[in-house]
Formats: sequence, C-alpha cells, structure tokens
Amino acid sequence: MRSKSIIYAAGMASASILCTSFCRIRIATAFSPPLSGGLNYHANSKILLLRASKTSSEVADQSKRTKPFTPSKFAALMAGEVSSPSSGFESLRWDDEDDNASIVRRRGGGGDDVVHTAVLPDDEAPPNSSSILPSLHNRRALYYHPSLLTKDESSSLQKAAEASGLFEEFDSRCAVVIEDGMYQDQDKDTVSTGNAPSSSTIASLLRPILDTTIVPWAREMCNPSLTVADALIRSYDPAEERQDLATHYDNTAYATVVVALNDPTEYEGGLFVQTGANVNTRKSVPFSSPGDAVLHRFDVQHGVNVRSGKKKRFSLVIWFGEDEDSVVTKTVPWVRREAEECASVHAAFLYAVNSQSGLYGVDTNVQLAKEYYVWASDRGHGLSAYCLSNLLFKEACSNDISTEEQNTLQEQSLMYLKLSAERGLAHAQHELGVTYKQGYSGVQSDFEIARYWLMLAQKQGHGASSQILNDPSRWEVSHL
Repeated sequence: MRSKSIIYAAGMASASILCTSFCRIRIATAFSPPLSGGLNYHANSKILLLRASKTSSEVADQSKRTKPFTPSKFAALMAGEVSSPSSGFESLRWDDEDDNASIVRRRGGGGDDVVHTAVLPDDEAPPNSSSILPSLHNRRALYYHPSLLTKDESSSLQKAAEASGLFEEFDSRCAVVIEDGMYQDQDKDTVSTGNAPSSSTIASLLRPILDTTIVPWAREMCNPSLTVADALIRSYDPAEERQDLATHYDNTAYATVVVALNDPTEYEGGLFVQTGANVNTRKSVPFSSPGDAVLHRFDVQHGVNVRSGKKKRFSLVIWFGEDEDSVVTKTVPWVRREAEECASVHAAFLYAVNSQSGLYGVDTNVQLAKEYYVWASDRGHGLSAYCLSNLLFKEACSNDISTEEQNTLQEQSLMYLKLSAERGLAHAQHELGVTYKQGYSGVQSDFEIARYWLMLAQKQGHGASSQILNDPSRWEVSHL
C-alpha cells in the first residue's frame, strides 16, 4: 500500500480542521470521509506519492526522524473557500516597474539575476492602534525571478509529470516528488538507501535543478539555512470544475517557491495573493514565461484560480523549512518566534491556530490561542476575529458552565463575528446575515439587516449567501 501521509487537498476542504465553524447556523463542516489509513481528502484530489531515495544534499538528514505526524499541510482557516468571484483580479505590480529599476542579486553559482519585488500591505489597523502595530506590518514581500529555470528544464518537468500517469490514473492534481524532506518512489513504501531508481524520472530531473538553482536562490533571498521539505507538481485543467485553490497560508513552510512550467498565455488566471480579509484585496501574480519563479514567506495568503484557457496550468511548488531540524521534526518554530516577538498578525494567527489544535510541535493551549487571536484581531486581522468568534461560541455551548457564563460567551462571540464581518470576511458576513435572519445568538430576527450582510457576502462570490437571497421560500416567516 502506498504512503498516504501527506494531504494535498485541491479544494482545501481538509484545512477546515483548524477553525471549524460551530456557528450559530450549525453549518456542516467541509470534512471528507477518511480513506483507509485515516487520511481526509477532497473527493477530486486523491494523491499518489512518488517515493525515491534521499540523495540530495539539500534535503534533510532522516536520522533524527520521529514517528509520523499527519495534519493537513494547508494550514489556515478556509473561511473564504466558498467564495470564488467569477471575474478576474487586478494584477500585482512589482515595486520597481514604474522606473524600470530591478533588484539585482548575485547567486552563488555566478552571474547576475534580476529579481523584482512587491511589498504587500496589511488590512487597515483600527483607529488609535498605530503605537501597537507589529514590526512587520505592511512589510511582507514577494520576490519574482524571470526565467529562474530554462524553458527546457520547465518543459522536461511538466512532460515527466504527465508521462507518470498520476494525474489521470488517480484523478489527482499533483505529483509529489519530495515529502517531509524525502524523495519519493512510486513503487516502494520505504525509503531506499541507494540512488533513486531510474524510473523516478521526475526526481532525477528535479534534484540537480534544486541543488544548483532553486535552493541557492531561495536561500539568498530569504534565509541561508532553508531546507527543502516538500516538492510537488500541480495541474489545473480549465475544462474541469473547481479549478481553484482557496486562499490559505502555508503554515508548514517558512518559504514557498512557485515556478510556472508551461506558457502562462495558454490559460487565464493562476496564482493570486490576498492581502486582507476581503476578496477585493486579491491580486493576480503575473508570470511571463515558463521558468518564471515567485518566492514568498509563510505570512502571505495566496491561492489559485484558473478560469479558462486552451491548455492546463502546470506549476512546480517547493516548500522550505527554515532549517534541517524543522523539516525532520515537522515543527514550525518560525511561527512561534514571530508571534512571541509580536512581529506579525499573521504569525500570531497561525500560532493561535496551532495552539488551539496542538499542531506542529505546539502543545494544545486554548487560553493561549484566545490571547493571540485577540492580539491579532486588535490589530486588524479579520481571520483572527472570526476564529475567536467560533471558539467562544463553542465554549458557550458547553453544559458545564452556568447560563450567565453561556450568555456572556455568546455575546463575546457575536461581537467578534460582527468585527470580522465589518473587516470584510465573506464567511463572517454570511454567518452574521443568517444569524439576523433566523434570530440566533440572542439577536432579534431582522430581514433588512440579514439581507445587508448576505448581499455583502454574495458580492464576494459566497454561494450559500446567493442561494438564500435568491430563494423566496427562505424568507417566509414559517421558515424561521
């Protein structure tokens, strides 16, 4: 039986484990039934892992490896996963475009590399909070390297992935080449000690590209100790439904590199970043040719939306740990470090998520999670307010506390839900609309207020809000 120890759910359903909405509307969660072996996966995203031996110097030493640990690697609240605007997004502009000046770096292998940057804003902080803003507020960056890989290298990786038969045979959108620091081999359950089998074509093509090109560039741009944790090739077919990947953080990756493998003019859409809670903060990331690469850290929300095109979109995705030890132990010390240093609302949010659920080497500590959600929410982070609302509502449902305590927690939950909705989070707007429509959480039913919030969510592409607004029977008094 092939390994199923990694989750790459194309629909992002598995990521809902982190901040499941217990909510006032009792919405069903996005869990899919487990496969044998206990893996949760999206129905259209079955994964086959390519196993091969570890030989690259840029992949972690496995002698320190601990027992398997298998939470989803897509670690974020997918509050916007049901929101998918049909129109395109404004294109991201690199900060050096106006004066045609580029950042020039010299890679270890010699020669000059032209690298463009884009500094991303954060959501506007509440009034009178300027003195408490994190040190990294409005300082997140993307780095764009035109033609990091040659067209031949890109084409070879794409063709090898297609020839492997993984995309078609297993109805999957990705071929995993490295998992948790280990090259993968499709025919073996265990890692061999010799060289990778000759049949592992993707791994044999990728290894020298990583060692001589991608890893040196990523280390220079981000962190000299970066170590490859995972590598996969993703495929999106515009002819199929749900060719998108919802907005998320790469919690388990200190840094991520995405490389376009085929001509970006062959499809419409692709990678986007979302700087705030509202989908109107999305910017598409422009790629010009095969081999172009983008690097970002864990604090950048991003996703994929392929709307149309003549051909599929193929991309190479590399996830890095900040050092070898973090890859081997499957921990994310950078999240805790930046959260404790009060450096970033995004780190605080992710640390709260990890603390709430006991993920990636962090002990379960719900009280600590609350504190970091509050800290990030006070500084404008809408996702934190939403998660805190859900957490408080869950506690309010407990039978082990008094009615007075339940009411207090419910009021606090509603307060943070309103705050998240006001900051533009579509899922919060939808829940708040249903709350007012149905008269949940102690509020008086008010159809006018309900429609207001549902329409705001609908404008962001929230399907459930559209269904409610367009169904007259939902607004009959007997439906309450």
